[in-house]
Parts: sequence; C-alpha cells; structure tokens
Amino acid sequence: METEKTGIIYCRVSSKDQVEGTSLGSQERFCKEYAERNGIRILKIYIELGESAKTANRTEFNKALAFCSDKKNNVTFFVVYKLDRFARNQEDHVMVRALLKKAGTDLRSVTETIDESPVGKAMEGMISVFAELDNNMRTERTKQGMLERLKQGFWNWQAPLGYYRPYKGSNIVPDPQKSGFIRLGFEEYSKGTYTYEKIALFLSDRGLRTKQNKNPSTALMQKILTNPIYYGYIDVWGGHKGAFEPIISENLFRKCQPDYMKSAHAAPRSANNPLFPLRKLVICDECGASLTGSTSRNRHGSKYPYYHHQHAGCKKTRSIPKESFEQQFVEYLDSISPGIKYEKLFKAIVLDEWQNGYKKIDNENAQIRRDITSLEAERQKVFDFHRAGKYTDDDLFEQKKLIEDRISQKHALIQDKRYEEFEMNEVLEYCFSYVRTSAKSWIEADYATKLSFQKLIFADSIKYDGEKFGTPDLRLLYTINQHSRADKSSLVAPRGIGPLLPG
Repeated sequence: METEKTGIIYCRVSSKDQVEGTSLGSQERFCKEYAERNGIRILKIYIELGESAKTANRTEFNKALAFCSDKKNNVTFFVVYKLDRFARNQEDHVMVRALLKKAGTDLRSVTETIDESPVGKAMEGMISVFAELDNNMRTERTKQGMLERLKQGFWNWQAPLGYYRPYKGSNIVPDPQKSGFIRLGFEEYSKGTYTYEKIALFLSDRGLRTKQNKNPSTALMQKILTNPIYYGYIDVWGGHKGAFEPIISENLFRKCQPDYMKSAHAAPRSANNPLFPLRKLVICDECGASLTGSTSRNRHGSKYPYYHHQHAGCKKTRSIPKESFEQQFVEYLDSISPGIKYEKLFKAIVLDEWQNGYKKIDNENAQIRRDITSLEAERQKVFDFHRAGKYTDDDLFEQKKLIEDRISQKHALIQDKRYEEFEMNEVLEYCFSYVRTSAKSWIEADYATKLSFQKLIFADSIKYDGEKFGTPDLRLLYTINQHSRADKSSLVAPRGIGPLLPG
C-alpha cells in the first residue's frame, strides 16, 4: 500500500505593500494546486506577513520548521511557491534543508523543478545561490538609491530625537516640542560641569521625554551629544552635508567633543573588509590557515594592501601584494570558466530534465480536459432534464452550480507551462552571463556580489601554495569544463535523461 504523502505550505511576502496586494493569495493558491496535482494532503498552511528571508525572526517559518521537526506529524513535503521564499542565503538554505531532511521532509517548489535526483539537487543548489546573488544585487541597488538621497542631504532613516518627518518621503525637520531640549542639552554639557548621567537627569526634570514617552537614559544622552546630525552633518557612508535645518551650530557640537577630531578619522576594523574579497576563501596548503588582508605604510606614508596569514611556524608564511594576488586569481578564473560547448551541454541536460516534467504535465492536462468534456456533457443533460420537466428550477440551479464548480476546479488544475519554460531559460541565461566571462564578472562586481559569485564557483576553500592555486572543489557548472576534457560523458544525467546534443 502506497504511503500517504503529506505536506505543509509556507508563503511569504517581504513588504507591507505586497501583503496588501494579491501576492500572498496567489502563492497560497498555486501551492494548493501543486499539492492537489501531486496527491499531497496539506496538514497546515503558514503565512508570513511582510518579513524578509534575510531576517532570522521569521515567526511563521520557525513554526513551520518546528512542526516538520516533530516526527509524529509525519510531514513528507515542505511546499513553497519559489525557493527565494525559503531562504535568501545559501548557508541558511543548506542548514534548514538538512534540518528538514533529518525530519524526513523534502523541499518542493511550485515554480522550480527540484527533487532528490542529481540534477534536481544541482538545480536546487544553483537556484539558492542565485537567490542570494539576486538579494545582494537588490541590496546594492537599494544602497545606491539611499546613497544618492544622502548626497542630496536627505536623512533616510528614522528621525532622531529632536527631529520629525512631516510626511512620508520628506526630509527631517526640527521638532518644535523637543528640539529646544536638545539645544539646551548641548549648551549645558559644553560648559564641562555635567556628565552624561547628570545631563539626562537635568533634561528629564525639565520635561524631555523619548518617543516612547520615557525619561532619557544616560546611554541615549551620550548618543545624542556625539551625533553630528544635530549640526546638520550626516556621518554615514563617507559623510554628507544635510539639507535640513540644524538644531545647533557646528562650533557648539565640537565644544562637546574633546577628542572628536582625533577619533573622526580612525577607520573601524571590520571582519568583512571590501578591500580584500578573497580573505577566508583562500587557505594555505601547508598549514590550512585562511588568508587575511592588511594595509601597511612605507616611510613616506603610502599605503600598501596585501594578503597574508599569521600561522606561527608555517614555512610558507609570506605577504602577497593585493594587486598581484588578485590578478593571479582572475587568471585562474579564466582557466576554469566553461567553454561554449560545455555551456550548451549543461543547458541541454537541464532543459531535457525540465521537459521530462512537462511530459507528465501534458498527460495530466489531457486527462483533465477529458474530465471537463465529460462534465460539460453532464451539464447539458441537466438542461435536457429541465426542459423535459424532470428537474424543477431549483433542481436546475443546484445541479448546474455543482457541475460548474467542478468544471472551474478542473480548469484551475490545468498547468500553463509556457511561463515556466521561459523562466528556466531566463535562469540559465542569467547564470551563464556571469559564468561565460567569470574573470570579467568578478572584476566588475561590487564586494557583496563578489562574495556571492565566489560561492557560485567554489564549494569550499581554495588552497594556495605560495605560487599557484590548487585544485578546488568546484560547483557543477564549473566541473563541466574540468572533467569533460578527459571524458565527454563525465557530466552524466540521471536515469532517463540524455543530452539533446549529437555525439
């Protein structure tokens, strides 16, 4: 006896505008239709309202995972409309996928062909990587838009205490009820007789309240008195002059910053330094330590960025100039990039697998259309019975509605594959627009896109012996070029799939 297939549906939109639109309803409907086509009994439906896949605090998503992890629920499939609804980050995708697998639950996408076959798994990995790449590109575009507004003097975030935004999309203006308290706080603190704690009490006693209607804390006063926005300067992304009315003068602000000039130019250290995109990706083949990056100065004060690792005792420890190391990496990318014939081979196999799914869809559609024809004949009989006096008007209305509801349900089950075919070709072309010119794509990419692109190419770290890169663990797209040189059949399709190209 065949085991019953069960599942849960998870739908998500990432903005309030989408929540108010039809996106969630469409996702849920398509997921239900997918479940019905595939004989999956839905146990629960989880709807996430306006939370991004980048956010860890996805309430409904976490509930869905907990439900699947409880083995007594016996959930066979976790159904989503599209993989980017599931995760925007490949690490998260792999981790959550493993959690579901441990619970005996497989991931299924309505709009993407993924399953447990080798090509299905490869497709899932590729789509999850591109979801992350797409997200990074969206983030970069958003950042660029915000940067343009910053250059025009707009404050893009929540108005700080003492300012407010008169209407959505406007710049900030001084709050007539609170800006006076802020000015008084700077004036008193500049005298040198108050601590942050005492100035907070001083303003609280005179009536200053936060936006939550609470007394200002010591930490809040420190944040206010060290924030240059109050003299009209936006200290974000390089610093920009604000196009809004300042509450205090720059001179008053500086009187409250005894070490301001000294600290303003100190560059913060960051684990993600855009100057060194290859750090952590490349490791020493001798000791296994990850390469990092640093900047040194010569006696003339000029800066020199370089890659290195600091594993004590490693005989291959040395510093490599950033420019020459990254040029070597670019040449290495050129050497592993798939050629055009391997691109065609890969596309052929993936599209062949895609088409196999459509054959099943065609058969299902043909059966549904036969069912519709039968129901239409049944509806005609109802009219015939009514004309013959065998059915009353109420009988006619009731039977006609029942049959037409069934016909509508059948029509909803007919799958239009043209959109999906277009989408797959688009995915593949988008993918290979990067892959076929890997070196150029990497050079032109911003920092976040470089990191995502590196994940698309390499499944693990790359070893470096001080002179050249070792043989890495490459993603499927890049293994084509490597193995096909030795054996044309090295990219083997799953059972039932054959390349569409001759010879």
